[in-house]
Amino acid sequence: MKLIIVSDNHGDTYYMEEILSIYENEVDSWIHCGDSEMKENHPLWQNYKTVIGNMDYATGFELERLVEFKENKFLVVHGHKHAVKQSNEEMKKRAKEEGVDIVFFGHTHIPSVEQEDGILFINPGSLTQPRDRNVGTYLLMDLDRDSEEVSLVFYDQNHNKLEELSASYSL
Repeated sequence: MKLIIVSDNHGDTYYMEEILSIYENEVDSWIHCGDSEMKENHPLWQNYKTVIGNMDYATGFELERLVEFKENKFLVVHGHKHAVKQSNEEMKKRAKEEGVDIVFFGHTHIPSVEQEDGILFINPGSLTQPRDRNVGTYLLMDLDRDSEEVSLVFYDQNHNKLEELSASYSL
């Protein structure tokens, strides 16, 4: 199962639309980790599943979202209400309560992956306003539940693979 994960585009829809056009025939699900600054009725929400971020003015998005797809369940948060700049503890607590082993979050604008207590905490970075590099980032995740392997391939907004961030993990 393949997913695209993006976050923190802050009103700029160009890259979300471009990513959708590139991957629409090979990706099973689309996730946005908040701070889109887009209205609830934007056409991109027909594909991307999102949560509310601290900069979102739309009130129709949830603070947390459980995304279920093909017998898989993921927790999606922005992170501003989960203290993600301090630790993963709040997200870990919620992940355990919901029985998920993968959590997607944003807010920091820095791509990262950490594995704690059997839970993967994945931040795709900011699509348009990165804090640790010159160009935005997004993530293509390939999950194989049979082998319990997760392949994470990070790309910059120009669709160049970022080898230094990409890796595989066992669940």
